[in-house]
Amino acid sequence: MAKFIRLGVVARQAAKNSVSILWGTIAGAVNTLIVLPLAFISFPEGWGIIKVLTAWALILAQFLHGGAPNMWVRFYPQFGISDQKKLLGLGSLFTLAGSLLLGIALLSGGHQLIGWLSPEDGELLKGYLVQLFVLCVAMSMFYTLNGFVSVRLKTTVYQFLNEAFLKTWYLLITLAFLWDWVSFNELIWWYVGGYVIAFAVLLAYSVAQGFKPKIGGWPADWKTLSSYSPFSILDRGAGIIVNNLDIIMIGALIGLDNVAFYTLAFYIGAVVMLPQKSLMAVANPVVSHAIAQDDEKGIKDIYVRSSLMQLLVGGLMFMAIWVSIDEVMALLPPQFGNGKWVVFYIGLSRLFQMATGVSGGIIVYSKHYRQNFYLNLVLIALTILTNWLFISPKGLDLGMDGAALATALSFFIYNLVKLIMVQRLFKMNPITSKWVLTILLVAVMCLAVVWHPLPQHPFCAIILKSSLACIVFLLLTKAMNLSPELEEMLRNPRKLLKR
Repeated sequence: MAKFIRLGVVARQAAKNSVSILWGTIAGAVNTLIVLPLAFISFPEGWGIIKVLTAWALILAQFLHGGAPNMWVRFYPQFGISDQKKLLGLGSLFTLAGSLLLGIALLSGGHQLIGWLSPEDGELLKGYLVQLFVLCVAMSMFYTLNGFVSVRLKTTVYQFLNEAFLKTWYLLITLAFLWDWVSFNELIWWYVGGYVIAFAVLLAYSVAQGFKPKIGGWPADWKTLSSYSPFSILDRGAGIIVNNLDIIMIGALIGLDNVAFYTLAFYIGAVVMLPQKSLMAVANPVVSHAIAQDDEKGIKDIYVRSSLMQLLVGGLMFMAIWVSIDEVMALLPPQFGNGKWVVFYIGLSRLFQMATGVSGGIIVYSKHYRQNFYLNLVLIALTILTNWLFISPKGLDLGMDGAALATALSFFIYNLVKLIMVQRLFKMNPITSKWVLTILLVAVMCLAVVWHPLPQHPFCAIILKSSLACIVFLLLTKAMNLSPELEEMLRNPRKLLKR
């Protein structure tokens, strides 16, 4: 088991997942930076409607599955085959029950409930309740099945569907809308259909990998499982909720058109965090295995080394974006080009989150999972408060920049507290001399005077500045021997892609 815990397992899966993430990044970038602005240049509210619909679906989906994915990752390795099937049945029942309750709520006037939270969104979504229901159910089941493939360390198909397929699908249907092949209402249905297809494919793959839930005859100690599950709902769900609260509050406080402008800038800043998806998809289940085996050395090893690798790769991406941010903004349509500081705040907050590594996983898969739940509640409350304070005309009235600053501040406090909690509860942290050196390197590279605007065309300037920055960064990383694992990935990626 100790051999299994080594970072090489994570690195191999991360390398495979990176192919899908790269594909999805390219498709998402083309869509978000080029196609969507063109498609909605005279109708930014339409883009805002899609984002608000997606935001509500993502938030509701976190509650529909009842914490089943985390329950599977936490307890599946501890059971024999018979109880594993019962565990899968219990988790599947949670998701089905959540979907049924949502359907009843929406049929009973769900838009009025949403309207109680946000009157503007309630009226907006009144005409899209069926689409909202289908999207929520497809998302919740898709994320539930991710818990199963994660615990089996078979995450490549999920990542392909979540990154490559869904983003390519969104690009294609947006092109169809741009060329007037589909109406806006048809576009909404095609968008929802993409998630239904992704769920169906992942379900087929999961069954092929041994997904055979048994309903009834609950596993031993099912009361412990049932109490753990709701407390784990807000593990990854809190981050998703927070990421979408600002979209909902921007639409409610300063208009749907601003949702479109903010979404584009947010996307650029959030690109920094893309490498985390491939790494954490495997790192968290590995942490769960280590905790189940009481392997303190293995936990610390994955904590320190995965944190450093994420900081390095995330820092490289943040630097590559920030040194050319003025040129990036210059390439966008004028109404979409005012999000420079949104990119900075979001990118910096995501980089700090990556630097904290698997701190959240260590807490949620241990006996201290309840503390993580309460911490996530504080994060959500803090996000709502700071967003209202920074966005609202009755507050500081900082608009889009205020939304990004509020989200960044909330995430910084949240992740700092998680670092402190892991140090206090487990006597370990990811901070080493290489960790500190990496932060200093990223800061120096971003502040270097050579990144001043160049006279060339913005596209050429982006290529020159970002490429030069990446080359210098990687050379300095190698010279300081900051991450042997990263060097191995760059030097011999084929080896990591082997089973």
